[in-house]
Amino acid sequence: AIDDTVAVTLVIAADVLLYVTIPLHARLLYVLLRPGTKMDLDGAFHTLMINTTIVNLLFALDCCFILEPSASGVFFEFYNVGEVICFVDYNNCHTLFTVGSILHLVLAMNRFSAISFPLKHQKWWRGRKLFWFCVVLWTIGFCFCIPLFFPGTTSQRNGINLYGVDSVEYTFLGPFFLIYSVKECYSIFTISGQAIQFFFLLKFILNALQKYTKSGAAEIKRMTRGVLRTTLAALCISVENNSKLNFALAGSWILVIFMFMIYISLWMTGIPILLGNYFSSIFRFLNAVNNILTPWTMLVAFNNVR
Repeated sequence: AIDDTVAVTLVIAADVLLYVTIPLHARLLYVLLRPGTKMDLDGAFHTLMINTTIVNLLFALDCCFILEPSASGVFFEFYNVGEVICFVDYNNCHTLFTVGSILHLVLAMNRFSAISFPLKHQKWWRGRKLFWFCVVLWTIGFCFCIPLFFPGTTSQRNGINLYGVDSVEYTFLGPFFLIYSVKECYSIFTISGQAIQFFFLLKFILNALQKYTKSGAAEIKRMTRGVLRTTLAALCISVENNSKLNFALAGSWILVIFMFMIYISLWMTGIPILLGNYFSSIFRFLNAVNNILTPWTMLVAFNNVR
């Protein structure tokens, strides 16, 4: 167990990270969407970054204006109104989780093809195919949450939080908890995509070394540095993947390691390492770190984005 002071500190730190980064999410989305902006990004990578930034921004807004205030007991009477806010929260987060998980898998595939098949990469990813794929993906994610529009699917409960005040928690009712827990399966796809990224990063390093030894052409070196920068950015960005406590096992490296430790402890001793508010505080902090990685990575990695 951890001291209450540490748990409260983690929650406050998570809130600060989320609130401070919201303007950066918005600024990054504006730069990515602004016509005529020359960022020298791969077209497919650019499209994926637009959609990933939308996911991150919407999730951050949900956390900052619904999840965190309700869990912290701020404006308790407002967030205790009933199913309306719960409905908005769950529809938003489940759509974002579905879309975000698949986007990170596609991002891994995009970088893998850029490194392994550089000549065919542009042919595979050119045109509007990826744009329409993202449109369909958002539509499917929304449709998957249509059952949550109906009454009797979600509810809320009151509790005492780390600050010792009344708070509001949102939950599913009846079979809907089990139905939407099936979405844990998406974590398998995301983890697989991240495993691919480890592979293509290693393959890229080997290919880059081979090119440098065989040719000193400046064009090849510039191309290699550009692909490396984009690949490393994608690798850092994909540490992040939106998730919530109710999704149990989310598909990000940090959260997977954390949840793996919890499940191992539960399996070996019958008791998880962390319980209740302690588990929630660490999970919320890791979620905040995950959410802010994309804009900060893009800001650091690409001069034209800055």
